[in-house]
Amino acid sequence: MKRIRIGVISFEHMHAMSYTQQLLQDPDVLIVGIADDDIYRGTQMASLFMTSYYPSYETLLDEDLDGVIVCTNNRDHAEVSIAAAKRGIHILVEKPFATTINDAKQMIAVAKEHGVKIMNAFPMRYNPNVVAAKKIIDEGRIGDILSITGINHGKIPGGWFLNKELAGGGAVMDHTVHLGDLIRWFTSSEVKDVYCEQGALLHNKGIDDTGLVMITMENGVFASIDCSWAHHTNYPIWAQVDMQIVGTKGVIDLKAFNQVIHLDDQKHQRFEDIGFSETGDEGLIREFIGVCSEDREPLVSGVDGLRALEIALAAYESSECMDTVSVR
Repeated sequence: MKRIRIGVISFEHMHAMSYTQQLLQDPDVLIVGIADDDIYRGTQMASLFMTSYYPSYETLLDEDLDGVIVCTNNRDHAEVSIAAAKRGIHILVEKPFATTINDAKQMIAVAKEHGVKIMNAFPMRYNPNVVAAKKIIDEGRIGDILSITGINHGKIPGGWFLNKELAGGGAVMDHTVHLGDLIRWFTSSEVKDVYCEQGALLHNKGIDDTGLVMITMENGVFASIDCSWAHHTNYPIWAQVDMQIVGTKGVIDLKAFNQVIHLDDQKHQRFEDIGFSETGDEGLIREFIGVCSEDREPLVSGVDGLRALEIALAAYESSECMDTVSVR
């Protein structure tokens, strides 16, 4: 059986580490190489994962690849993804899908033109607790959904995440897309309008680190997303995804990362929650490998990435005009 040949483009985004580790778990996958314009970072990661280093993404894309994982800064998602699509390579691109609607639509169009599949990296769709909640909803056990309250907190990242040109925005861009996608998935509806208030209120870094996004769905469901970088340095977990889903027959309290061992190490001043179940990255990479090997449609498509991006950009527009903004 031919091994699936996958490349990784850039370790600018921290999730590249987890995704590449998951690729190593599948004996039917060959990591062809790692491309990174930062020579030190690229060679270090190539050595760690026992593969070849490529100084540019173009040189890696010129290899015989079935798929590529794109973990550059957000601005460059479009350039790299379009280049991969034109070479007939399936694509998994880190979230957010892009930083502009035009870029996102172009990525989808070029992929379709060249007959390749493009996925957005929404690992929460594969988180076991999220999957269980979706099953309960689809079985009708809580009736019709009335409202969803969502929290996606995390620690403030550094580097290019704080550069609006490279990131497209701060906490609202970084965290709204995850829960925006889940809200669409749970309700089987599209977003009608968005209201948002956000600002640089916690860390004084000149970019939004706090935000509250209020959403009305086309089917009448009302939802909220607290997308703030609110966790302090010693907070025991990096990310937090909690949702309360209220239905006509019941309520789901969803905590995506609640399967943890609490470590309180006073001697070494280490306070950490260590997860012992799958996070979602595992299922995401299994899905992408399946897309590459079977040439099938992914669970999370480029269109899903576009729809989530629309929510984040509408949130910024709303905060600027201080009014509700219609989506599309």
